[in-house]
Amino acid sequence: MRKMIVECQLSGIVRRFYNKKFFEVVKSVELIRIIRLDVEKGTKLGIAKFICNPGYSLNDIEFPPGADILSVFQESGEESILLFRGTAPSSYQYFSGFLLHEIIWTTPTILTNDRIIYSVIGDEKSLNHMLRLTKTLLGEIRDISYEKATFGPYDLMQTLTKKQQEVIMLAKKQGYYQNPRKITLEDISRLSGLSKATVAEHLRKAENRIMNSVLAGYS
Repeated sequence: MRKMIVECQLSGIVRRFYNKKFFEVVKSVELIRIIRLDVEKGTKLGIAKFICNPGYSLNDIEFPPGADILSVFQESGEESILLFRGTAPSSYQYFSGFLLHEIIWTTPTILTNDRIIYSVIGDEKSLNHMLRLTKTLLGEIRDISYEKATFGPYDLMQTLTKKQQEVIMLAKKQGYYQNPRKITLEDISRLSGLSKATVAEHLRKAENRIMNSVLAGYS
């Protein structure tokens, strides 16, 4: 797996998500950290840095529908760092089909008036698929670079299915991975409402996926 960083021209499809005044006020938006992402529902929770054009501040920004500021961590003149929650409108959720194509969304992600830079992690097939869709949906590609994939806690969890996440988080919380273990597969089965065989399968697949991601590029 590799990390791919793509810079492309901002297409009309993406631009229509924002009102006209948004880019009059905002010079750039940089996603600093993704905390939670649910592509199927079109929701995102993250920390972002907003830089406004001269003469504007955070109070002047007209955010698109579905975007909410949950907390402002830092505000200094034209620059603000904030915790936000965003929900894409239903008309944009048809993108979820390609967003779920074995791609891990990560940083840097930067948006300006005329360009977008996004970063994803995936295997060669998934990255090539993402490039084809970028040309169709996001805009003309200006630059592409590749790096060795590195994973943070969020990235690793994103590689799992929702059910695998739920089971492995339950197992961790209840002490399954402590030594000695404080809970058995039977206990997790009872707490989750799943059969013991299903719990074991979810844990096995989740553990294998995390290990494969961590050791990507090593023989």
